[in-house]
Amino acid sequence: MQGDDLVAALNAGYVCPPGSGPAWRQAVAEGVDMSLIERNLAKSPWERLHQHDEALWFVFMLRQAAQNLHE
Repeated sequence: MQGDDLVAALNAGYVCPPGSGPAWRQAVAEGVDMSLIERNLAKSPWERLHQHDEALWFVFMLRQAAQNLHE
């Protein structure tokens, strides 16, 4: 999508996938960004583990930095 089509799609908001169950629809109604969940579910298990590992490393580095500030 480009230009006006992209803007129109973004302004239309999230559309539940066909066959989505009541819990999925309720999450959307409560304001949960299900597009993020869909994006993560589209990844392979290895990609999700790698992303998790990177997030853990980031937290570790933040804690190291905070600890160094207090020394």
